[in-house]
Amino acid sequence: MTDKLLLIVPEGPTLEGLKAALGGECELMIRTEWDEAIITLAGKRRELTAILVDLAFARESEDDFLQELVGDDPFALIPIFGVTAGRPTEEDADCLDHGLYDLLTAETPGKLMLRRIRSAARAVDSISFHEIEKLLKTLPSNIFLKDTEGRYVFCTHYWHHLNHADDPNWSIRGKTDLEIRKDRGNALKAMEADRRILATGVGTDYVIEENSDGIREYLELIKRPVFDDNGKVTGIVALINDVTEKELLKLELEKRAQVDQLTELLNKSTTQELIEIRLTAGDKAGKKGALMMIDLDNFKMVNDSFGHETGDRVLAEVGRVIRNSFRGADVAGRVGGDEFMIFVQDVDAEEAAQLAERISAQVGELPNLPDVTLSIGIALFPTHGKTFAELYRAADTALYRSKKGGKATYHVYAES
Repeated sequence: MTDKLLLIVPEGPTLEGLKAALGGECELMIRTEWDEAIITLAGKRRELTAILVDLAFARESEDDFLQELVGDDPFALIPIFGVTAGRPTEEDADCLDHGLYDLLTAETPGKLMLRRIRSAARAVDSISFHEIEKLLKTLPSNIFLKDTEGRYVFCTHYWHHLNHADDPNWSIRGKTDLEIRKDRGNALKAMEADRRILATGVGTDYVIEENSDGIREYLELIKRPVFDDNGKVTGIVALINDVTEKELLKLELEKRAQVDQLTELLNKSTTQELIEIRLTAGDKAGKKGALMMIDLDNFKMVNDSFGHETGDRVLAEVGRVIRNSFRGADVAGRVGGDEFMIFVQDVDAEEAAQLAERISAQVGELPNLPDVTLSIGIALFPTHGKTFAELYRAADTALYRSKKGGKATYHVYAES
């Protein structure tokens, strides 16, 4: 790409010297009138590599010539060089305090002059990047750049899930995720995603959960490869967005779709689905278990005598007892108006019976509620069935025996 220079220099030896030194290496836009130069800047500012202005000429033409050259566009940063015919005077040097990048003389060798101009252009680009980085810090998203080794080049925000992020002298630059992140699992996930991007040139999006310092967050990462002019991946640029509110709402909606709101137990479809998964895994592993069907005795009488509000309180309390009676691997759900289903892993007939007795006793002791008793039917896995349908029929048959036998009791399925 050819350097384009704007020369604001009147006709004379200084201009000829500059043309001789730079004309063969750069595209020169020469303006010998000050007003013409300002008009040119209005339309060509972003195309220029640098501006060279004859200082004596500028002072004669405009009292505040540097302000005229800089203009009002903070992002069109162009190095401005003052040019003198001979050795700079103190008055020339004072211009460095007001916006000039450097001073050149018409006698400076062309190669040296060009090198200084190009170095200045690169330095101004760096200044521009610094200014843009400051602006990016005002955005809520965290924006970061990594090199081909997965090390951070810069990062606009430091999140509290980073080690040492509260140290004002700490810098993320040059560090990997494994060196700085408190959650090692998320660090390894980030590094694996980076390796795929660097190897394939294909970006990725994903959400992680962070639990550090007692704060639960969900962060969305949007990562894209950075390519050079030859199509080679030279790094990774990414956004981190805080999507905690969105993810928590999503989880709440998913929970509502799976959970009975009154008892906080699983709903019927989710209960069956999870029990079927447990049965498949248990059959492969040779494990045992029990399916329990629970029914509230005379619940219609509770609703008719005390009202549906009291009936709902009874159901909620029975649900609480059931929730507190089983382990996380067990499955407990409300499958009908006053019907509950539980699959308990790693129990035999005696242990299942003890559970039934304990639940019945706890429900019978519920305070400030009408007396409630339970009828329970129990089927054993795999003795009474290996599929959900088989176990359900067996447990339902046992429940019927409990109801028919006077209620407030339990039965384990037995072949008739």
